[in-house]
Amino acid sequence: MDQHDLWQSKWNKRTKGLPETEFAKRSFSLIKDKNFKSLLELGCGDGKDSLFFAKKGLRITAVDFSEVAINHLEEKIKQENIKNITPLLMNLEKLELNETFDIVYANLSLHYFDDKTTIKIFDQLYELLNKGGFLFVKCKSIDDFKYGKGEKLGNDYYLFKGHKRHFFSKKYMEEKLKKFKIIKIRKTSSKHFNIGMGTSHALFIEAVATS
Repeated sequence: MDQHDLWQSKWNKRTKGLPETEFAKRSFSLIKDKNFKSLLELGCGDGKDSLFFAKKGLRITAVDFSEVAINHLEEKIKQENIKNITPLLMNLEKLELNETFDIVYANLSLHYFDDKTTIKIFDQLYELLNKGGFLFVKCKSIDDFKYGKGEKLGNDYYLFKGHKRHFFSKKYMEEKLKKFKIIKIRKTSSKHFNIGMGTSHALFIEAVATS
């Protein structure tokens, strides 16, 4: 099963939406007093965080490569009559967008790629972020309990139960953000809901940067 089919299957198992994440709430607290208008969410899933940001008055472009996830989001937009979210079916490896954004937000969506692809994605993000805009990124940490499990595909990159994960260290995150001005990088832990697997305690690297 390739990664697209894996996520199609995972999103098909989700029957009930979850509330916005703590990462979304922390991110918004840092930009709520700024005159930002637009936000790009990468790997939006069923849109729980996109919906949160939209209800705060931001204009959202929500990107995911899973048709099932995008369909879930479109249903929620229709049900709640939300006008300021644009869902887009798109692969993060090749973002074809005709605008730039005040905020780029990626919650657990950038840790699935090899190093070469990860570098390419972060380079794209730099081009997509308006001058003075904010980037928020959260990825799995090398200290996470799943680190080292499964088949090793590359440096800190593993295939476990069909799921590819590239675990980030603080140093690796700093390297990927070398074009940006880093505001904060920190390690966090939380209970995390995995589709089809339930809740687990996980460790992450979170970063805030500006252009």
